[in-house]
Amino acid sequence: MQPDLTISIINHSNPEMLRDCLRSIYAGTHAIAFDVWVVDNATGGRLVDDIRGEFPQVKWLFNQQRRGFSYNHNQVLGATDARYTCILNDDTLVRDGAMDELVRFMDENPRVGMAGPRLLNPDGTIQNSAFHDKSLLGELIDILLLPGFAEPVKRWGIDAAQFGEMPVCVDWILGACIAVRREALQQVGLLDDKLSPIANCEEVDWCRRARIINWDVAFVPSARVLHYGGQSMKQMRPGADGFRVEMHRAIIAYFQKHFGLARTLLLRTIYMATLPWNGFMLAQSVLRGRTNRIEAASAWATLLRIGGVAMRPGLPANGLPAVSAAAAPEPTVAA
Repeated sequence: MQPDLTISIINHSNPEMLRDCLRSIYAGTHAIAFDVWVVDNATGGRLVDDIRGEFPQVKWLFNQQRRGFSYNHNQVLGATDARYTCILNDDTLVRDGAMDELVRFMDENPRVGMAGPRLLNPDGTIQNSAFHDKSLLGELIDILLLPGFAEPVKRWGIDAAQFGEMPVCVDWILGACIAVRREALQQVGLLDDKLSPIANCEEVDWCRRARIINWDVAFVPSARVLHYGGQSMKQMRPGADGFRVEMHRAIIAYFQKHFGLARTLLLRTIYMATLPWNGFMLAQSVLRGRTNRIEAASAWATLLRIGGVAMRPGLPANGLPAVSAAAAPEPTVAA
């Protein structure tokens, strides 16, 4: 029997969170036929046998080496025949009825190709999950260090509709939880794993590609998912924040893919030209005792590396091991 929904989850060495995530799915999904696939991202198998024992119905794919966000989810997106597929982070807890609600909403709105729930922080407050498309002004605001009174400007790229209670079409939704219609997936294609081997801009690109061919992207606040956020991508050491550097490298790649040479050059210029201002803001913050020297040094190192990425001609390399689908060993499949 064709399931209504397939849920794709990547195990990123957070087995305790993965187990809680699976428990929330099975406890809170009542009205639809669904299956769950877990892609074990070469974690070494910590607690995997325990989780498989508790959830024998889950299908597993075992990577022989570590892969990125898109590559992993694409393995499931390309294999399932469900009416909808949901990519879901392992650091989430699905509130009661959330998956039922996403499927119900998409069934009732056939032009919606992709939909995402309201995401909640661990304290129950609303987490940013609906956004306007990337723009030069948005990137300028994002990279600039601003005085406290100007901080509200940083919300430029956030779609205020996420604070309402009505479903609404938006430009893009956060990749922590996105449900995609089978017909839309067939037309839009898989996630673009060339943008970033980690997890940056793929959902922005995916949603944009859907909108270009007239599929709606919807934010559905009646479906709620708690998202801890960043558990797989933590900055683990002092110095430049490699994840943030990679994020901006992926944004350059996204601009080059969708907006052409002129706007990509302007974006690179923004990343380089804002260095003096940001250096000044960090220095005065240290002198006024608002930022300690270690934090400031880390922030400055990150900004310098972003500027360095922007200075490289052509599409900047990500500096991470290349992932070649052709050369990669096939994942081990376990039912």
